[in-house]
Amino acid sequence: MRFFEPDIIVEAEPGLAESIGFGALSNSSSESHLISLDELHSKKWTGHRMDLYVGQSVVDIYRADYEARHQFVLREDVPALLFQEDRLAPLVEAVFGAFPKEEDASYFKKFYENAYSPNLATADSDTWLSVFRGKAKPPFYPTFLDLEIEPKNPREPTFFIFDHTKTSDLIDYWNTRLFKTPVFPVPLCWLNELKGFISKAIQANHRPIPNNRFGTMFASQVIFARSVKEKVAKAAVESFSSDCPDGSFFIGRSRHPKHSDVWHEPSCERHSVKSGEARLSLEVEGGSVSFPTQHPKFAERFGGGRYRWANVINLGTHGPSDLALCYPSNIEDRTFPHIAMGQQGPIISREGWVLLERYQESSGYLRIASGTDAICRWLKKKGIDSKPSAAGRIASQMVEKLASLRAADLIADKDTIQLLNKMAMQERTSNSKSTFNTKTFEGRTADTGRWHELVKKRAKNSLRFPVSLEQFTSRGILKLGLGLNCPNCTHSNWYGLDGVDYSVTCERCLKEFSYPQGSKEPRWKYRVIGPFSVPNFAEGAYSVTLTLATFAKSLSLVGDIGMTMTTGLNLKCDAFEREIDFAFWYRKERMLDQKSEPHFVVGEAKSFAEEAIEKGDLEALQAVAKELPGTVLVVSVLKENFSEKEKRLLEKLVRWGWISVGGRMRAPVIMLTGVELFSDWTVEKSWQQKGAPYPADASIGVFSDLELFAMETQRIHLGMDYYSHLEQKHKASKQA
Repeated sequence: MRFFEPDIIVEAEPGLAESIGFGALSNSSSESHLISLDELHSKKWTGHRMDLYVGQSVVDIYRADYEARHQFVLREDVPALLFQEDRLAPLVEAVFGAFPKEEDASYFKKFYENAYSPNLATADSDTWLSVFRGKAKPPFYPTFLDLEIEPKNPREPTFFIFDHTKTSDLIDYWNTRLFKTPVFPVPLCWLNELKGFISKAIQANHRPIPNNRFGTMFASQVIFARSVKEKVAKAAVESFSSDCPDGSFFIGRSRHPKHSDVWHEPSCERHSVKSGEARLSLEVEGGSVSFPTQHPKFAERFGGGRYRWANVINLGTHGPSDLALCYPSNIEDRTFPHIAMGQQGPIISREGWVLLERYQESSGYLRIASGTDAICRWLKKKGIDSKPSAAGRIASQMVEKLASLRAADLIADKDTIQLLNKMAMQERTSNSKSTFNTKTFEGRTADTGRWHELVKKRAKNSLRFPVSLEQFTSRGILKLGLGLNCPNCTHSNWYGLDGVDYSVTCERCLKEFSYPQGSKEPRWKYRVIGPFSVPNFAEGAYSVTLTLATFAKSLSLVGDIGMTMTTGLNLKCDAFEREIDFAFWYRKERMLDQKSEPHFVVGEAKSFAEEAIEKGDLEALQAVAKELPGTVLVVSVLKENFSEKEKRLLEKLVRWGWISVGGRMRAPVIMLTGVELFSDWTVEKSWQQKGAPYPADASIGVFSDLELFAMETQRIHLGMDYYSHLEQKHKASKQA
């Protein structure tokens, strides 16, 4: 079920869906996604004839094909076929296509006969050869019309050899067609007659791959169904392979497709089948987007069934980072997220956001939530109340000011953050006539010359991000003005360009004085503003922002990232009441593949303090992972190294997270320092520049899978090896 991600669940018996974890589909809001076998094809949906509840009726295809290709053709060069009923009915149904036998469904066959005037055929090897040589069209032929099939695997001939009397073999063949193309079904009962066709096809396919400098040749596949005994399979290969060159084909067994979120495990990917597509630029207005939906060009405007086709929506953005465009799949419980306005759904799957459609020329509407709202609603379904924390609001404002996590490079520099924080603290040591130094307030300012020097230094050392002072002012980090001391109380004032006048007022003593037009005292200064003016490293907002940016753009330059994030939250449930610094769903999208299931990530972010990580911080992360097993935990600091005390605390958390729950780590723990957060290009590049214990040539898989990334950071910062832990555990169990 996780592999196929069905849009509609059809129960052969009541209660089956609930028994495998899909009971939530029986609730009133999504009951139409769970139906009985009797409801699948009935008069309930049309009122006058039996029709399918879900799926595009083949009758529309017959009509469209007839009008486009057959209406004015006097003679059909390639005849259509209609098969007689006989003992090979299951084989005919699977290989060539047949029609329902019920009287109420007889119209399918009648429409086919009217459109194609088929010849009556017998199921035998000669008919098989006619069909697969393209000299005859079986009843399945129209079902491929006007569909674009994009295989996820190379297009090479696959010969599927099976026993047509075994139901499991027929299912294996049906499934194989979803992953291989073209597939030639070879019944064992006709193998002797078809072996010549198989041999010649394999030889014809065995040719050099164009533009391959190694001289690699194309190779066919011969797959045996699960019921075929090894002795029978060996004899079958011998019957057609005598003239086939070595390496011209591979032999395999059919296997049940399974779903895997682990990048390095073998996986099957279904063909992508579509009738059309459109790429649109959409504006989010009032928290929603609208768009014209697509429909198959052969479909009648109105049809009988409730759901005739699906629109699959994939949204991406280059703008603000606070939009919820990445969600966990909801095939088991579709009550979240409810963001399709005026209709159910969408169904969140590895394909995208699936909207089930019935009529042509309709419009789609989607509510686009913020990341904070989406994650809080999801946590609520998990029994955890959540709301933004005070520190979280500051971090959210910082991300908003930067306009995109990709612009976080602007603050991804230790000296820049230190200077911004010093300005925010509003402190400096003055030259006083007293016997001790005093601290005065500087108005959150710094001379422009200091910033020019910093920007010049960064421009010289940066590999990719062209830093300019204009970026700091345009994004609301700095504001230019004039610094001036009050002649009455000597307080250092700062006046923005819109606040300078011939007469100005001191912000401390509130006395008015004339602007010293002839004095050299006024100096151009930048003032830190907005969330960047909050003391104590913006209450941790710098480390939160840079941690989120690391996941959004710095783990790898290859592929796209799906990420819905929120800054700090206060969490409350029966088991705990804690604060976390950030949370997000994260998915590394493999190129040309379907999407993987996103990880849920929560984290704690600290700045430069020597003992930044405390026991209570890690207990908060642990509490969340107890309630939500599989959650990835992140601990990040702006400094380059963890203290020995912090390492001891982290080691306990890591060992706790290593415990297996459902075959996977309970809570992988990722540790990040300034080495990763201040990376100038990618984390991999920063590791290479830093040297041991950072790896010089980390596998690309480390940056594609958060579990592997966690294990690598554990090795770097704590010297802990997960695989050695498993080996020791295995030895201990054997000794016991």
